[in-house]
Amino acid sequence: MDKIKVVIIGAGNISNTRHIPGLLLNKDKFEIVGVVSDEKKKIARTQNKYDFIKNTFLLDKNKDYMEQLKTSQWFKNADAVVIGTPPKQHYPLVKACLILDKHVLVEKPMMMNVDECDEVNKLAAEKGKVLYVMHSFQFSNGMIRLKELFEKGELGEIKSILELQLSNRKRRLPVWYNELPLGLYYDEAAHFFYGARKFGGELKVLNAHAQFNAADDATPRFLEAQLLSGNIPVQMYMNFNSPICEWGLILIGEKKIAIYDYFKDILIVLKNDGEHYAKDVLRTSFSFFFQFWIGFIKNGFGMISGKLLYGHDKCLEKYADAIRNNQKCFELSGELGREVVRAMNEVIYYAERN
Repeated sequence: MDKIKVVIIGAGNISNTRHIPGLLLNKDKFEIVGVVSDEKKKIARTQNKYDFIKNTFLLDKNKDYMEQLKTSQWFKNADAVVIGTPPKQHYPLVKACLILDKHVLVEKPMMMNVDECDEVNKLAAEKGKVLYVMHSFQFSNGMIRLKELFEKGELGEIKSILELQLSNRKRRLPVWYNELPLGLYYDEAAHFFYGARKFGGELKVLNAHAQFNAADDATPRFLEAQLLSGNIPVQMYMNFNSPICEWGLILIGEKKIAIYDYFKDILIVLKNDGEHYAKDVLRTSFSFFFQFWIGFIKNGFGMISGKLLYGHDKCLEKYADAIRNNQKCFELSGELGREVVRAMNEVIYYAERN
C-alpha cells in the first residue's frame, strides 16, 4: 500500500520534537513531503534538523491561506497535514486544508470556540476527510496502563478525579501564549479536560474561580474548576506562578488510588491503606517510592534521548488507520475536540464572572 504523503504545518517546537519523530516511527505508513510555516527561520531550522525534507512553503499570515497553498504543486499532491501552529491559526488553516481535500490532524486545543469546531467538523464530513485532534496523552504508556486497570475494575468504583497543574513561566514557553483567553491556561488545559473525560463521560462544568496577577497579564496566577465527568466529580487546580512544572491526574477509587505523572509518564497505583496504622503508612510509602523510581529509570533515558513522545506516535498511527481503513477513534475525533473546547470556554466564563 502506498504511503500517506503528509505535510508538516507549523515547524515550531512541537513539530520538531513530537510530530516529525512520531511520523518517523510510522515511516511504513507516512512519507513527509514538505514543511509549511509563516517564519523562514523555522523552516530553515526544521530542514537543518531533518535534511530529507526538501519541499517548503512560506506562508504570509496576512493573506488567505487557501489561496496561497493551492498554488503549490507539491502541496496539491499531498494527502494529509499535521498542524502544529498557535491555536488562533488552527481554524483558518484547518478550513483551508479541508477545502483543498486534505486529511487533517491538528494540535490541541482544536479551535478557539465551539462555532469554529462546528464549522470544520461539518466541512470534514462533507468532504469525507479525517479531522483529528492531537489529544496525545491518552496514548502515553502510563495512561494506556491506567485505562487498562480502570476497565478491569482494579481501582474499584471511581469516587472522584483530581487534577493538578503547576506551571513555571520561566520555562520555554511560546511567545504568543498571553494572547489567548486566560493565556497559558488555554494553551495547556486541554490535556486535563480530555484526561478527565476518558474515565467518566461527557464533561459538565459546574463552577470556576481565578485569581489574577497584573491587569496586563492574561494568565491567572491560580485557577480552580469543578466539573462532572459523567457522574464523577472532578476537581482541577492550576497554579501558573509555580517555581516548578508538575502535571498530575489522580483517579480516586474505592479500592486503589492511581496517580499519573504527565511529564515523566509514570503511573503509581496505591492500595487502600485501611485503618492507617504505621505498617499501612510504611507500605504505602515504600510502594510509592518503588514505583516512582522504576518509572523514573525506565523513562529517564527516553526523555534525555528525545524518544519519550507521550503518545504522539500512537496518535499518528491511529490517524493513518482512519485515513486508510476508516477506523475511527473517538479519543482523537473532532467531536471530542469540540467538547473539550466547549468545557474550556465554560471555565473561562465562570472564572471571569467570579
